[in-house]
Amino acid sequence: MPEMSTPNGKPSLLMSVIRYIQGWWQDILDCFAFFTRLPVPGFLGKPSEGMPSMHRTARAMPLIGLFLAFFALIPATLFDALAWTAPLPSFLLACMTILSMSIVTGGLHEDGLADVADGFWGGHTIARKLEIMKDSRLGSYGATALCMSLLMRISIVYYLFENYGVTRGGLAYLAAGVVSRVPLMHVWHTLPAARMNGLSAGLGAPSTRTYAISIAMGALATGLLIVPNFGLASGISAFVMIVLASLMMVKLANHHIKGQTGDVLGASQQVGEIFFGIGLLLFASIG
Repeated sequence: MPEMSTPNGKPSLLMSVIRYIQGWWQDILDCFAFFTRLPVPGFLGKPSEGMPSMHRTARAMPLIGLFLAFFALIPATLFDALAWTAPLPSFLLACMTILSMSIVTGGLHEDGLADVADGFWGGHTIARKLEIMKDSRLGSYGATALCMSLLMRISIVYYLFENYGVTRGGLAYLAAGVVSRVPLMHVWHTLPAARMNGLSAGLGAPSTRTYAISIAMGALATGLLIVPNFGLASGISAFVMIVLASLMMVKLANHHIKGQTGDVLGASQQVGEIFFGIGLLLFASIG
């Protein structure tokens, strides 16, 4: 058995690697338990007790986004494969995908988008905006934002399935699952918590290193999944749109409530997914 420490008592390289992998795995479990409605299988390990600290743990969020997108694609992929006599409508498959994503997340990000729309444009002071965002009732601004988000996301996935097939179009959706977490992380890292007793304040802000890891993962997902299948111009356009979504959400949140909340973070993911899809389709190659 290899030595686990050096003569001076410091951990060996092997032990350091093991601890690093264990740290990543624990972060994945904690993010999985917190950001999804799916139970964590016991054989995979046990999530941390209470609310996790996102200072480091948030680095696993892009990976959770990748998993959620993969899970959401299962119904469309399965039904597309089972349709032997005639293909199912791409619009139906797109609806299945977006519905599946909403189910596994419990509508967490959709709820955030609706609350932000109601609060930002329904109140006249910061206190009133925050009060409206905390209210569970859905207002006209929130209903409109939620409907538009669903329609736009379904339209993007529909176009991908219709023109590129479920498999190739699904690769773009996998990339979106990763990259759409970049605006969320940017807002979270850049702005202070608007409520000192709010959810985002309790979780803590991601560190600069955690934030940088999320950007690197987003760039990697774009390079591996978008560029080979849709072209370099499409990959660049999609990532530029993600940058614009990140800057826009910071400006909006800072203007309206001088900070961020859990709702703002959820809305940032939704906006990021839409912007990424638009950027992808602007210059996607047909071949």
